[in-house]
Amino acid sequence: MKIQSLPIPGTDGALIPNTFYAQERPGCAHLALLFPGLHYTNAHPALYYTGLALRAAGADVCAVDTRYADPAFQALPDAEQMRRMAQDAEAAWRAAAAQRDYARITLVGKSLGTLALGHLLASQPALREADFIWLTPLLRIDALFAQITTVPHRALFVIGDADPHYDPARLAEAVRLTGGRSLVLPGAHHALEIEGDAPASVRLMEQIVEAVEEWLGQVKQA
Repeated sequence: MKIQSLPIPGTDGALIPNTFYAQERPGCAHLALLFPGLHYTNAHPALYYTGLALRAAGADVCAVDTRYADPAFQALPDAEQMRRMAQDAEAAWRAAAAQRDYARITLVGKSLGTLALGHLLASQPALREADFIWLTPLLRIDALFAQITTVPHRALFVIGDADPHYDPARLAEAVRLTGGRSLVLPGAHHALEIEGDAPASVRLMEQIVEAVEEWLGQVKQA
């Protein structure tokens, strides 16, 4: 595995930090991009192990490390924040996709990162055939819910029933309209953990990774 950083230009004038894991074997045709949450980075368990599963499945993986928790960014108006996140997501997609001639794309977003996925789904027709993994999607945000439910795509949704963004009716509608799958984790909060129960939280990670691996295998055969 070759590990490097891609030169991804950010809207703030600086390069967007990232880690690009490239398969050593020639002919790799599967690319995955990971978009983290506000405080949930690619080093946190759900994203780290999802990325590991994708690398084990033979994908090149670009883990994008956004800086949206920075006070200067948080002070911007909501519309400007969304504009910058959208442009950063597009820049990351272009930079990663330029590395090889990929035939399969997987996009993974966690929390705030699902807004990046929603934008790419709605704005990039080339990604309508991609596989989307929505980790704790912000289903109560109307714009994101509309993107998820109006643009056909292959989808896996993972969320805990103790997550404030969990909406059973909207999740069921998203699954119905996409023909996707969902994994609802009892007792899990927004960090995909069970408060005060480390062993149970570890078992949740195992469930998530197994669901991701199973789903990736199914969509590959479809």
